[in-house]
Amino acid sequence: MKNFVVVSGPSGSGLSSAEYVFEELGYLVIKNAPSNSINTVIDDLIKNYKNNDFCLMFSPKEAAFALDFIKKRKDIKFRLILLNCDKDELVKRYALTRHVHPLVASEKLSLPEAISKDIEELLSIDESANLYIDTTSLSIKQLRAALYKFLGNIDENKMTSITFISFGLKNGIPQGLDTFIDVRSIPNPYWVDELKELTGEDQKVIEYMESFDITKEVIDNAIKYLTAQFKLNESTGRANYVVGVACSGGQHRSTYVANYLAKYFSKSYRTLAIHRDTPKLNKE
Repeated sequence: MKNFVVVSGPSGSGLSSAEYVFEELGYLVIKNAPSNSINTVIDDLIKNYKNNDFCLMFSPKEAAFALDFIKKRKDIKFRLILLNCDKDELVKRYALTRHVHPLVASEKLSLPEAISKDIEELLSIDESANLYIDTTSLSIKQLRAALYKFLGNIDENKMTSITFISFGLKNGIPQGLDTFIDVRSIPNPYWVDELKELTGEDQKVIEYMESFDITKEVIDNAIKYLTAQFKLNESTGRANYVVGVACSGGQHRSTYVANYLAKYFSKSYRTLAIHRDTPKLNKE
């Protein structure tokens, strides 16, 4: 049975932060679908998308209409999450961001009037909520922790995702890296005839590299450096961190080290190893 989570709350209450959490967890997020066509939208999602998990995000007004249809469906698993926030805090947030509240533009209301209307409409559906979060005094990190705990399919202590991208410097540096580790000090299996056509996932290549003390030294130094970096990253509440692992061609050394680091740090984080220059090694 497909899993649908409906999320609503006043504009400014943390909906964008919630959206990022659902995307991190593999949900397909649909924002502001027409509430009077929601049955058609759900039927399309069930029929045409492989995802099992969907997040439908609505304004409080649209959520009330959509829920009238969604509650009658017996073919989906459905939960409702509502975010709310103190009116004065919402005014402060809008003053800081200088964004325009949707109701200010569409209904020609003042900002305080728009926020009050949002909150009033939310209160009409709050008794249906499976989870109600007051974000007034919450940090983004605390909001994410609450959502992870409720959704329950991933360890809430592993809220940070670390991606390791192996690559060859001769092919250029990938965009979007937060840092990268140079592992060219490890002897290159490319220059060994019987290893040249293999990759850093082949046991013969691994045994060759692990026969050198420098390999352990490079990896130990990388672990010490990255451990400190990841802790700093966590303190800021960021959801992800991308580490490049570089060698000359991206086939042997960087592939091996990226896999090693992804496995090592999987005890504390959600990790993924991507091999840019040896794409056949990327897992589904």
